[in-house]
Amino acid sequence: MPQLSIIVTAYNIESYIEQCLDSVAAQTITDFEALVVDDGSSDSTPEKIQAYADRDSRFIPVLLGENSPGGVATAANAGLDRARGEWVGFVDGDDWAEPDMFEKLLRAAADTGADLSMCKYSEVDDATGQPKEPADARRWDSVSPGLHRLDPEGTKTFLRFIAVPWRKLYRRSLLEDNEIRFPVGDYFYEDNPFHWFSLVSAGSIAIVPEVLCYHRVARAGQTMATADERLFKIFAHHDTIYTWLESRGLLETYQTTLLSWVISQLEWISRRTPQNLRKTLYETVQPIFAQYTLPLIIQALNEGNKGEYARRLSTAIAKQNYARYELVIGGRPATNNPALVAVHHLRYSGVRKTAELTRNYARNRMRDSTRLSQLRPLSWRSTESNADLMFGLAILQQQLDQIDQRLARIEAAQQRSGRDERD
Repeated sequence: MPQLSIIVTAYNIESYIEQCLDSVAAQTITDFEALVVDDGSSDSTPEKIQAYADRDSRFIPVLLGENSPGGVATAANAGLDRARGEWVGFVDGDDWAEPDMFEKLLRAAADTGADLSMCKYSEVDDATGQPKEPADARRWDSVSPGLHRLDPEGTKTFLRFIAVPWRKLYRRSLLEDNEIRFPVGDYFYEDNPFHWFSLVSAGSIAIVPEVLCYHRVARAGQTMATADERLFKIFAHHDTIYTWLESRGLLETYQTTLLSWVISQLEWISRRTPQNLRKTLYETVQPIFAQYTLPLIIQALNEGNKGEYARRLSTAIAKQNYARYELVIGGRPATNNPALVAVHHLRYSGVRKTAELTRNYARNRMRDSTRLSQLRPLSWRSTESNADLMFGLAILQQQLDQIDQRLARIEAAQQRSGRDERD
């Protein structure tokens, strides 16, 4: 029996799979099996997996005959069903790990008696190779190294981290005793229910606040790169988690945390949603909000420390006010005051776009009139006209151009200085 089972999932990643497997082979802990599951790739990924297994007996190819619908759940479960180790870890087939990643995670969990352990990770842009921090990087500021008990408040703390399984190590008995698997269906982001099931079931978690693995982003064909209706499938996991909590008598404890998770997904997906799909998004999430009272929705917003955009969007959906929802998701401020609308557009759209919007507004208002004085004023104050506003925008534009020129000169000077130092 190996001490550790590492599950690698792959699909059409022939350009990346060997780097991933190399990083697994280089692990400082050597007592492991690597179950490399290919989800019916149509490129040379399966052949590369088989060739690697032929060279290293620790690598076990699990080649599925056809691609499963949705995401990675079927492949990950196939690995879990074959795993024999005391501990289980994951690696995405287009990612890679530091050589000591699994040794550090295993030592942290085993030494403290924790049910699972977790480390930091870094995102790497596939096009540029530049690393960047993931969205939950600031959450680590309030989390100390070592053992954390997973009482309800502690569990809620870690539920707010990004759900990815490939920066964690799991005691396999935790998964087997609680019958934890990835939900299979025609949707994405199955790691979210898995994240909830594992943390809520566990008694403790060991924290290793080091970047030990690297997640490739902006890769062609990657789920996160999509900006269409498929993203809406993440909301199906609400009902999966809701039902699971309810069956264990834990719904009252975690329902606002679950709704706060829904609101977080709504925030970032709504900003990526094209206009022709806004109604579909509304129709997807409205039944979820209908399951909660308005006080619970407000409590979820407060618990998640949500900003004005999330509050206005959630309230509109909760009250089934589609017109208000359209205004919020369209970027309109919560006012019809023309001056405040102009300030909003200056802040979020920039001077050029604001001037364009103002010009178009004036032209539309002038269709049935030949004199500017006959327009209803669009003003900063009641005594100022459209012309005053346009003049102000022109001045702002001039100042912006001057700033751009100054920045360009500073940047050029810095580049010359850098060349002089190298010479």
